[in-house]
Amino acid sequence: MAKNGYFRIRLTSSGRFVEIYPPEAGGETVNLNELKDYLTERDYPADMVKLKATVESAKDEVKTAKLDTSKGFAEAECMAVSVSADGMQATARFYPAAEGGNELSEAEIINDLKFKGIIFGVQEENIRQYLAERNYCTDYIVAEGKPVKEGTDGAVEYLFNTDPTRKPKLNEDGTVNFFDLNILQQCEEGDVLARLTPAVPGEDGQDVYGQFVKPREVNEASFKSGAHTIVSEDGLELRSDVSGNVTLVDDTIFVKDVYEVQDVDTSTGNIKYKGDVKIVGSVTSGFTVKASGSVEVKGVVEGASIEAGEDIIIGRGMNGMGKGELKAGRNIIAKFFENAKVTAGGYVQAEAIIHSEVMAKTNIAVNGKKGNITGGSVRALGMIEAKSVGSEMGVETHVEVGTDPEVRQKIISLEGDMTRLRKALEQLSPVLQAYTQRLKRGEQLTEEQLTQMSQINAKYKVLSGALEKETKAHDELVEKVKESEDVQNAVIKVSGDVFPGTVITIINATKEMKTPAQHSRFVREGVDIRIKSLF
Repeated sequence: MAKNGYFRIRLTSSGRFVEIYPPEAGGETVNLNELKDYLTERDYPADMVKLKATVESAKDEVKTAKLDTSKGFAEAECMAVSVSADGMQATARFYPAAEGGNELSEAEIINDLKFKGIIFGVQEENIRQYLAERNYCTDYIVAEGKPVKEGTDGAVEYLFNTDPTRKPKLNEDGTVNFFDLNILQQCEEGDVLARLTPAVPGEDGQDVYGQFVKPREVNEASFKSGAHTIVSEDGLELRSDVSGNVTLVDDTIFVKDVYEVQDVDTSTGNIKYKGDVKIVGSVTSGFTVKASGSVEVKGVVEGASIEAGEDIIIGRGMNGMGKGELKAGRNIIAKFFENAKVTAGGYVQAEAIIHSEVMAKTNIAVNGKKGNITGGSVRALGMIEAKSVGSEMGVETHVEVGTDPEVRQKIISLEGDMTRLRKALEQLSPVLQAYTQRLKRGEQLTEEQLTQMSQINAKYKVLSGALEKETKAHDELVEKVKESEDVQNAVIKVSGDVFPGTVITIINATKEMKTPAQHSRFVREGVDIRIKSLF
């Protein structure tokens, strides 16, 4: 290693001097602050202007600066030790003895380290290297701690799809593949559903002071086993106990038996099932299907009602006949919706939506071959995308984004209730006031009139309390709507035509289309809705 520049004290009959030695090629020059600290600690006078000039002039040869006229004594070789903030490394810098001063030995260096509390990981080889080289004003690592060896957390690997938001793929001809969705995760008895990797604890470290340093606590992993699952003897695998559908709910793995029927009609009656329902054929008008899991219908749904805790998948679409309704805790996917009411806790995807009321907590995608939204209302919190909206006949079509549609519906319902309560109060108020005025004038009321007045007064109080309760609930929901408004992600994308008669709403801004638009993206800017190019 190239030698750094260094300094040393020299004593003469005329006083005390400091000698500045230049570095070898590649070495560092003397650090002026280090020199100042060395002199100050030993009560030498330090004229920094003179010292700076001397250090800067000592480029190729030794330069000397006089400190004072005192005789003093010969300084011994010494070292300055610094320890890293984490206590895992001690570094020493050595300073030479004046002529006649004592030099350090290996034992003295080690004893000095012990005196400073440095007792672990002393690097004797480095100390010997210094003693062989005597490179002054140079860092030598004289002690190193033992680093902590951190452990690894335990982990669970799921061997099935845990993402309920996965969407269907498009076929090459542009249609949506509703027959190979793979949203329901089928499994067979004995299938391994998850594997566990146990946590590995860490190992203690030790700093240069001999203090033990603890590794962080590792997190153990464990299976959360739900219905129809079993843990292997070694505890490292979770297997299915039956053939069915596997799901992950709040980190717990369940396997549900799938209830399968050909058609839902007079042969089956209404279906209510704790698990998944698979209908190979169709659901006839007037029937109801309720499932805690998902409902998959390969055929058509007519004017029926389907309610699922998870997904609803309809291979050939739904003609609701004005009375059919779908409600899912997660996503709803169908070939088409016509004259139906559709409410999804996740997204909605279809090839066409016709004269239907559709609401989704996230997004609505109407794509595939047709991709049209015609008539009715389509509402989503996030994004709506379609190929066309409205029709050439000017059919009124409402499309809304940016507000939670379910909460909005509750607000509308509450406003209706509040209107009815106010009307009822308005009808009772004049009668109650008339009785009150008669009493104030000192008129005597019959027993029947007093009873009627008491009944009206009691009813008025009940209605007033109900109105107050409904108003409070209404105001809380209005605040909730404001909190859930998402201007950033609220967008309507239409790759084809948006026809006149379409009403666009983004949060509380509304725009009625008077002229057609093509390849458009509707966004909210300030208080207005802007139409921008899709591309």
